[in-house]
Amino acid sequence: MPRAALTETHTDDYCCGYAAAPADPNPGVAADLMQARAIAGGLAEFGIGSARWSAAYDREAAAVVLRVDTPRGLYALAIPEPGQPFPVRHHGERIGALDSRRTYGTADSYTAALFAAFLRDRGALDFPGRDVCLTPKNMV
Repeated sequence: MPRAALTETHTDDYCCGYAAAPADPNPGVAADLMQARAIAGGLAEFGIGSARWSAAYDREAAAVVLRVDTPRGLYALAIPEPGQPFPVRHHGERIGALDSRRTYGTADSYTAALFAAFLRDRGALDFPGRDVCLTPKNMV
């Protein structure tokens, strides 16, 4: 068998005909996905592990969204265009936005903290140790 036959690609046969061949990756979407994953990494500090979040492009929002599974349902943080605030959606409806804008100076850990606070304020996230009574013994 000639060597060239091994390296041929058949776009018509891609994925057994169930899906179209993927288009060229959009660099903007790739960067937004990286930012969503970085924000999700910051959520681990607030008890939201990798089993409770996902990041993907959402056609309805026309943006990359970070979805977080909470006891009150799925919340989605959209990654906006630079200079815009981060909108939050719940059950497909926009319910608010974070008090920060997407800029080069905004740290992903800061955005994660704001998103965790947003979820906590709506009763969708409990911070561990929230009911602890502060005494001189356990104050730092």
